[in-house]
Amino acid sequence: MKSFPLLLTAGLLSTQLCAEEAELTMALGSFDIGKSGTAMGQLEYQFSIDWSGFRPKAGLFFTADSGGYLYAGIGHPFTLNDQWSLTPSLSAGYYHQGAGKDLGYDVEFYSQLRLDYRLAGNASVGLGIGHISNASIGDSNPGAETIYLSYSMAF
Repeated sequence: MKSFPLLLTAGLLSTQLCAEEAELTMALGSFDIGKSGTAMGQLEYQFSIDWSGFRPKAGLFFTADSGGYLYAGIGHPFTLNDQWSLTPSLSAGYYHQGAGKDLGYDVEFYSQLRLDYRLAGNASVGLGIGHISNASIGDSNPGAETIYLSYSMAF
C-alpha cells in the first residue's frame, strides 16, 4: 500500500498530456423530465488539459425550484467528423434540494451524453441528456433525468 502514491504519480506522469482549447458551455433545459419536471440552467467549464482524450471539467446547474448542483468530473469527446462530436462524461458533486426534488443524499453523481454540432469559428450547439443519482449511498435514490440545449465557446 505504501507504493500506491508512487504508482499513481508514475501513471499520471506517463499519460499523454496535451494542450487543447478550454471550453465554456451554457445550457437551458429540463430537470427531472417525465416526473415533476422543472426548468434548469447549466454552466460548465472544460479545462484545456487533455489526458489521453479525457478532459477534466467543473460546472453547476440550478433549477427553477431553487435547487442546485456543483460538480467536477471528466469527459471524453469523440470526434465523429469535421462538424459533429459526442461527449460522454461522469461527475461527482454536491446537490442542494432547495424547494425541488429530494434526491436522497447531498453527494450525487451526474452522467451526461452530449451531441455537439460545430459552428463557424470556435462555437458549437448541442443536445444533452443526463442522469443524476446518489448510487444508493443515501437512504433513498430516486434519481432524476435532464435534457438540455447547449451553446459552447472554445478559447
